[in-house]
Order: sequence, then structure tokens, then C-alpha cells
Amino acid sequence: MMKATTLIVIATSLILANSPVSAGHHSKPEQADKSYTSARPGFSYQKMLAGIELTPEQQQQLQQLIKVHRTDTPKRPRDNSQRDAMRQLIQADYFDEMAVTTLLQQHQQQRLVTRVAQLKLRHQIEQLLTPEQRQQLAGKLHQRKQHAQHNRNMPQGH
Repeated sequence: MMKATTLIVIATSLILANSPVSAGHHSKPEQADKSYTSARPGFSYQKMLAGIELTPEQQQQLQQLIKVHRTDTPKRPRDNSQRDAMRQLIQADYFDEMAVTTLLQQHQQQRLVTRVAQLKLRHQIEQLLTPEQRQQLAGKLHQRKQHAQHNRNMPQGH
């Protein structure tokens, strides 16, 4: 019984984590070229590279990398078939652990493929940068990590 409850909680969490949430509008960095923005909201190569001066050649290479990434990366299905299937499994008269496990494994495999593609692109972008630009980027990412860690440590309501 505890195992089934745990799986339901995990399945429900995955469904909620992947449901679209309407977020507030975020302002863009001062960099005007919008070709750096990724197709996925929430992560922007423009933000990642804001403040780092790229040569025209680097900008062109970056645009090409992102274009290839967008065409090669499998798109997430727009339909809610996985979510609907999970909902049906949860609402069923009996809990089909094997079906839930299979559905979760499919979902995890899709996420893995997407994440590998994102990390590959990020690696390729880092390879475009000079050692000085990489240092600047590392400093920015470190500051962002510290800021996020500071925000996590803040008590709620402050």
C-alpha cells in the first residue's frame, strides 16, 4: 500500500511539474539580438551570454548552433496524451503499477534526450568562447548560483 501511495505521489508530482503554468512577463537583457533566445521559455542563451562581448563571427556561429539544435532536438509533444494516460491510471478502480512505471520511464527517457541535447548545445557554445569569455561566463554563473542559494535560504515572506 505504501509503495502504491508513493508511486501515486510521484506520478502526480510529475504531472503537475509538467503542466503549463502561466508565468509573469520577464524583461529581456539589454542585448538587442533576439536570435540567442531558446525556443523554450525560461532559459535564454541571450541571458546566459549577456554582458559578454561576442565577435561577429562568434555571433554567427552561435546562431548556427542554435538553429541546428532547434532542428535536431525532438520536440515535446503538444498533446496531453501522457498526462491523460496518467490521470486515467490514477483514477482507475485498481492501481496498475506496471503501466504507471512504463509511462514514467517513457517520460524520463524523453526528458533525458532533451537534457542531453541542451547540455550538448551549452558545451558547443562554451567551445566558441575565448578563455577570457569563459571566465566571464563562469563568474556570472557562480554569481547566479550564489544568488539562488541565498534566495533559498531566506525565510518565506521576506
